[in-house]
Amino acid sequence: MERRWHIGAGQKGLAGWSFALFVAALVALWPATGMAERLVSKLSVQEISINSSFSGGSITLFGNVENAVGSNEVVEGPFDIIVVIQGMATDKVVREKSRQAGVWLNAEQVTFSGVPSFYHVLSTRPIDKIIDAQLRAELGISLSAQIRSDDAPSGAVRQKFTAQLIRLMEQDNMYGINPHGVAFHSDSFYSANLALPSDVPNGSFLATTYLFRGGELVDDNAERFVVRTVGVERFIANSARDYPLVYGIACVLLAIFTGWLGGVAFRR
Repeated sequence: MERRWHIGAGQKGLAGWSFALFVAALVALWPATGMAERLVSKLSVQEISINSSFSGGSITLFGNVENAVGSNEVVEGPFDIIVVIQGMATDKVVREKSRQAGVWLNAEQVTFSGVPSFYHVLSTRPIDKIIDAQLRAELGISLSAQIRSDDAPSGAVRQKFTAQLIRLMEQDNMYGINPHGVAFHSDSFYSANLALPSDVPNGSFLATTYLFRGGELVDDNAERFVVRTVGVERFIANSARDYPLVYGIACVLLAIFTGWLGGVAFRR
């Protein structure tokens, strides 16, 4: 059978608390030794506008590794950077189609709730060479960690449909991993560039940058940017979303008028 896929705390005594507060005060006043660096990052743009001529774009994230406030230690690498750019959560329905009697029909479907509409990971080198699996799971830096489904009948089915969801989203350039998408231009200055497809979804995007050294997380920083449709396209999109009935009637009337106008023109 030929198949296709489609997406749509305990109590302490007073003495115990006093000792704990004393130790906490010493730790707070002691010079920082394990946090000598901090991450400073910036996005090239805060808003990307989409109009009828938009054929795709790009966004650049750049930054620097600096001394932490109050630290006199020298910034020492080598460092690794992982950048995660994530769009707003949405629901996706993955349908498996089977061919029966020469006709493609829906055979099975699974709904995924709250998955990222856009998810790209860029890094200085392959992620498994930067951090171990445990830290990666704690930070949630993976496509599969972002995808959940509550209606899959079994683990095997869930795994199969998850793989197809990732494949289809990667095919549309909505998901992706680039193990060489971040480059250091000096010992501390880096940049990352991501190409955005022409059909990039509207909404707020979160770009999170993680700084690592020796497999340990040193610091992280987050920046937001917005993708927004502008002009007539925005008016049409908002009308279709907010007034679907009126929008549908207007489309039908426009089609009738266009057909009538074409008929008049050809008769002449």
